[in-house]
Parts: sequence; C-alpha cells; structure tokens
Amino acid sequence: MRTKSTLEKAVKFVTNCKFIFSFKKNIFQKNIFPILFCLIPALTSAQSGSCNAKLEVEKNRIYNSAGKDGAYFTLVLTNDGNSSDVYNLSALNINGNCANNDQSNTSENVNLMGSFLDNNNAPITSLTVSSHQTASFSIHLIVPQGTAFNKWNCTQINATSTNCSSYTVNTVVHTIVNNPSEN
Repeated sequence: MRTKSTLEKAVKFVTNCKFIFSFKKNIFQKNIFPILFCLIPALTSAQSGSCNAKLEVEKNRIYNSAGKDGAYFTLVLTNDGNSSDVYNLSALNINGNCANNDQSNTSENVNLMGSFLDNNNAPITSLTVSSHQTASFSIHLIVPQGTAFNKWNCTQINATSTNCSSYTVNTVVHTIVNNPSEN
C-alpha cells in the first residue's frame, strides 16, 4: 500500500520528466523511452521508503535456556517505512550457520520448534505495524521429545513484509537445552 504523499511525489517526478523532454519534441516524439526513463526511477523511488524495518530481541537478550516448558524470547519489530505493513513471521533452525555461546561444535546442535505469540499469549503468524511504530511479540521455542540435553540451537526469526514481498528483516536467538532433572 503506497501512501498518498509517495504517489504524489511519483506523479510530480513524472510530470517534471515530461516537461524536460518536451523541449526536444522532435527527437523524442512518439518514443516511449523518455516515459520509461522517468517512470522507472519514480516508481523505484516511491517504493524505496515504503519498506524499512528492524527486528531485535528485547534488551538484546539473544541467549536463553530451555527447560521442560521451552524457551521464550521477546522481540521488537519497528516499521520505519512510510506506510502501515503486515509482516509474516517465520522461524528457521540455522544450526550450521551460527556460533554457540560456549564455542562448542555446531554440528551437535539440535532443532527446536517455534511458535509466535502476541502480548496476550495468543498464537499469531503475522503482525501489523503502523508506519514509524513498534510492536512486540514473543517466540516460544519448544523442545521436541527425545531431544538431547545440554545442546545448543540457533533459530533465525524472520519478518517478511507484505508490501514488499522480497523485503525481510531477521534476527538470531541462541538456546541451550537444559536437562530438567538437573534443575
């Protein structure tokens, strides 16, 4: 969704381009090149400010331990774009592409299952954030039965814009799976 001011800027830019090229009417007459030349940068410029966001773990607490109830991380998504946006949330185990806090070998890392929760602990899969606003939510990392204890997990949390489908922000959290009998 484009804002009215962004579209107005794009229209003004195209109008200015038309004015510039009208001086050379004999060269550019019936040529679509000048229109495309002006239109493509205008649309790119209009879209460039519409998708801009940050995803961070609250208070930079990227390490946690998972007991029998799993682990929770609170995340903060900031929409620095020019319009409200809906972000689709996803979690991905990236054990081979991270570093464990204790420098242990990542080849022994385990996979966890993630689910997202709003501030009322209701399950969510997406989040709407107004322009220049923030929203917080949580990821609950669940330890599947039979998972080895005292092993690490690295989970990448992604928030993908619906305004700009190729725009994704992400952050990584690290979890150690505790042995519940040792607690």
